[in-house]
Amino acid sequence: MKKLFIMILFFVAVLIPYTAIAGGTKTDTSCQTQNPIVLAHGIAMNDIPGYIEYFNKVADRLRSKGATVYIAQVDKMAATGTKAYQFANYLNTNVLPKHSKVNIIGHSHGGIYTRFAILNQSYTSPKYGTKTWSLPSTRIASLTQIDSPNQGSPVADALLAVDYGTNSALTTLINAAYTLGFGTLFGNEESDVYGDSKANGFDLSIDGAASLYQSMGGNNGIPGVYCQSYTHKMKQLLCLPVPQIGLIQLMALTMPVQCLAETIGYKGGPHQDSDGIVSVKSATWANYRGVDDGGWAQIAGIDHCNATGLPYGITGFFSAPDKFEAIVKDLKAKGL
Repeated sequence: MKKLFIMILFFVAVLIPYTAIAGGTKTDTSCQTQNPIVLAHGIAMNDIPGYIEYFNKVADRLRSKGATVYIAQVDKMAATGTKAYQFANYLNTNVLPKHSKVNIIGHSHGGIYTRFAILNQSYTSPKYGTKTWSLPSTRIASLTQIDSPNQGSPVADALLAVDYGTNSALTTLINAAYTLGFGTLFGNEESDVYGDSKANGFDLSIDGAASLYQSMGGNNGIPGVYCQSYTHKMKQLLCLPVPQIGLIQLMALTMPVQCLAETIGYKGGPHQDSDGIVSVKSATWANYRGVDDGGWAQIAGIDHCNATGLPYGITGFFSAPDKFEAIVKDLKAKGL
């Protein structure tokens, strides 16, 4: 009887607490990189609390697995150099005072203005004058681009052609939407400060992007910084998107432009394969990690917006949180 009592006491006092500690409260640190993650959004949209989460559920997933995550906010429609200035200010104010280095993951234009910010210290805009900043490459551990139009997009060329044909009516309307419109609907903090959709559009056009690309060293990475790129592919049939239940692809509107540009050999190309607005060729930079079309189950592929979980996580069988988790785990494995 005494032996039984001792065994029960041992089980209650030792084994149950040990089981709880070993199995019930174990912390997941699989995404706990040496340096924090900074997410940089692209053109036309950023986080709008209560309405839009640009990197849909991504930050929550990474934080749940031990990562420290920051989400940078810059103007939605501004020149590359202006966004670079805002991004550098964000890092210098909110992140670098607490961390020695950062891992930057930039989607779309976010992969370009962040690169510009690291490689330059000033930008002069005819509209807003000269802006200066300091963001030494020694404070950057890595830069990951996702579907960034390093060599431009024919869609930007098409929009600039429309703007030219309407005597700048299109860019005037867009500027008003992103200043007065967003400010009225969502509050002054969502209004672009340096709105310049014409400069933004030119920077992402074939000729404008090519000029920026070469000025920043072409396909070369940044010395001392681990640089890589990922791309996605939207599937199409006769230049039209493939429909899929449970999936919304905003780039269904732009895929025909990409396909037409490929068909006529516009400014060299190739413009396909693409995510509906950025070709695989354009998005390939530094250490290229390959193209993802979602596999056989994702019959429509992955468009430019789906890559970050837009819109509202309605992305079919593709999961943006899963993709970003894999990217961050890889950065951790590299000691970054």
